[in-house]
Amino acid sequence: MKNYTSHTTRWLVLAICTATALCMFAAKAADDVRIPAVYTVPHELDCLIKAGHIQGACCSEQAIYLSHQLGIFKIGWDGKLVKSVEAPAHLGDSAYADGKIYGAFVIRNKAQRKDGKQGLVRVWDEDLNVLREAWFDEALDGIAVIGDTVYVGVDRWGHGKHDGCCIKRLTKDLADLGNVDLDLGYQIHYGVQTMATDGTDLFLGNYGGTSRVSKDLKTNTKVQLGCSEGFGLVPKSVSKCDTPVFFVVKAMGGNMQGWRKDPVNNPPRIRIDFYAYANGAFKDVTVRNDKKKK
Repeated sequence: MKNYTSHTTRWLVLAICTATALCMFAAKAADDVRIPAVYTVPHELDCLIKAGHIQGACCSEQAIYLSHQLGIFKIGWDGKLVKSVEAPAHLGDSAYADGKIYGAFVIRNKAQRKDGKQGLVRVWDEDLNVLREAWFDEALDGIAVIGDTVYVGVDRWGHGKHDGCCIKRLTKDLADLGNVDLDLGYQIHYGVQTMATDGTDLFLGNYGGTSRVSKDLKTNTKVQLGCSEGFGLVPKSVSKCDTPVFFVVKAMGGNMQGWRKDPVNNPPRIRIDFYAYANGAFKDVTVRNDKKKK
């Protein structure tokens, strides 16, 4: 029995040491993650001169989708434009789930509304062919999908500062499951601007801060990440990393103000940055080469 116990103890110690080493290696591997930025091609997104800045974004293994005031772009992970389609009005954000793109709209032009409703959620396939849509009374912005639930931001406030936040929940068939009010603990403008998920919780990008919120909408924590023009979880097949990595949309050339001043020499450009998420914090892991990409 003594020899058996000693043998078992040695194996137990070896297993613990091996597990510890693997954890240390994994942590080091996460710390060493570096991903080159993705740059769009000059003049391929020139409709942004009129449409303004990017409003929201999502991604799949094959592409990144960028929504704006006049429609949505599909670009490859090489930054090249694949397809562009028009949309009726302010397409505030987009979300990807199960081969479909979900978009959240606010229709400010009363003549374009359906039965007086100003909120619209539209669903496309991956090639941006419209599959279905549903209209709602509220102004909508920010959208994400976890499991069978679609989460959409509701804006009741407009530009003025406020400490309110409202999330509408829908089925994937766009049936309304009702609204939930949150207290983010800080002031923002408008409603939620952008949403993303790691598959477990929601991340809400606001004009005023970013929050991690549980999918039951009962708990939230403020996190440090500027993502009001779009962000999303990068598939592991793209990031090549076990640590969750999110992409974030960054406008180049002074954003729409710069593009409009000199659209020939300073056309609309978007850079996609990358942030690893671990231990409740985002870490910039982007390798940028802006001068080379001009």
